[in-house]
Formats: sequence, C-alpha cells, structure tokens
Amino acid sequence: MRINLRRSDKEVTDREEVEELLSNALVGRLGTCFDNIPYITPVNFVYDKDKVYFHSAHEGRKIDNIKYNQQVCFEIDEIISIIPGRRMPCGSTTEYKSVIIFGDIRIVIDSDEKTSALNKLIEKYAPEAPRLPQSSDAAKRTNVLAIDVKEMTAKQSPVGRKTVITPSEK
Repeated sequence: MRINLRRSDKEVTDREEVEELLSNALVGRLGTCFDNIPYITPVNFVYDKDKVYFHSAHEGRKIDNIKYNQQVCFEIDEIISIIPGRRMPCGSTTEYKSVIIFGDIRIVIDSDEKTSALNKLIEKYAPEAPRLPQSSDAAKRTNVLAIDVKEMTAKQSPVGRKTVITPSEK
C-alpha cells in the first residue's frame, strides 16, 4: 500500500536521497501502541536494505508494546533552518527533510543477523570501536529489534527554496 502525501509537491522520491537521510540521521523516533495508547521512543538506529535495526533492553514499555502490537511507525528528520516570517509572525516556517516508515517490528533471534546489526550500529556510532565476533556474549545480552519496512515516505519543505536565512543571520 502506498501512502499519498497531502502536498505531493513536497515529496522526496529519489531513493538515494531518502536512504542518505536515513543513513545520516543520528536519532529516530519509534512509535508503538498498546491498547490504543501511543508511545514514542527516541532510538539510535541503522537503516539497512529496507530494515531498521536498533538495540534495546529485554524488558520495558517499548518491548511490552511490541509484544502486544507489531505494527509500528518510525520517523527521522533533519532540521536545516528556521525561516522567519517577513510580513506576519505566523508566517515563519522551518526548512526540513523527513522520512516516515511504517512496518512490522520483530525481536531478532538469528545470531548472525543480530551480530551483523550490532556491528552496523557500532560502525555508525563508534567507528573506532572493535566489532563483535559471531556468537559474542555482548550480542547474547543485548536485544536487537528490526522493523521490516512496508511503506516509506519522505518530504522536504519548503519546495524550491533558494535562499535560506539561518537563525544566526537574523
């Protein structure tokens, strides 16, 4: 199923650009739901071939929610600048790019997939750190979660902006 954006002129359709946004973002927000109560958790993550991986404790509200409902939403954004309104205070806007993913989440059981995901997280967040060997005790002690991407949309705003005024240039 494809999600249609209300403002299709803001949609980012270049797959490479979307994957670059996902690769460069440092924090993502995981949306879960339990008994019609939404819950958002900021997470460090890695995007790899239509999957989003992150590590987690073995227990807690996020895990309880995932066990109850495997359908999740995941979001990243890049705030580029604030564009102050010139004629009216409410005319200000933000220049940004964002990606929203819908999918099913699962606890990774396979030790090879788990170790590979943890090593990709290490590579992204601590590239100087040593990698985990297969069947590592650290991998056994850590929970790894994977979102299998079903739908993904990306957008940017404003459309066609050529000059940007950053907060420091006011």
